[in-house]
Amino acid sequence: METLVITGSTATASTTARLAGAISRSFEQRAPGVSVTHLDRRLLRLPGLDADAYQHGELALSPDVRELGDRLAAARAVVLITPVQHGSYSGALKNLLDHAARSALRDRPVLLAATGGTLHLGASACDHLRAVARSLGGWTVPTQVIVERAELLTAPLPRLTARIDRAVDEVVLAARMLAPAAA
Repeated sequence: METLVITGSTATASTTARLAGAISRSFEQRAPGVSVTHLDRRLLRLPGLDADAYQHGELALSPDVRELGDRLAAARAVVLITPVQHGSYSGALKNLLDHAARSALRDRPVLLAATGGTLHLGASACDHLRAVARSLGGWTVPTQVIVERAELLTAPLPRLTARIDRAVDEVVLAARMLAPAAA
């Protein structure tokens, strides 16, 4: 099973990248058969969505948009991690998801995670992402991982690790339940 991790920050060294690393390690430890890949951050720099090009199908011809579609289609589960920006998820992640096909997450479990200055704002960002994941056909797992930035700058805390592990277990279980039936 391939799990695709998408971070909503273009920065190489960010708290979202740290959280992505912690989530990836949890998948490696708890679900040995799961392959975790990360979406290339350069795709977060797609130009703003051109509604006319989208409507007429021209966007589907863009190599970057095709790559995004192919990566989402290959994944059996998706992890969306965002920094909190103005009480919601990042504009870069919003633009990327706007370029995704309407059924890009169909019948895939989605783990939501956010890093922010406060837990409250992280919850808002995850709430907004939950609506987007649902609109793309995804099934968000119950446990969302919300982390205060300061928490990621110290050694891993047992409570954070437990939250991540619980969310990863939910993704693996949901992926099995949502997998197409064998012929």
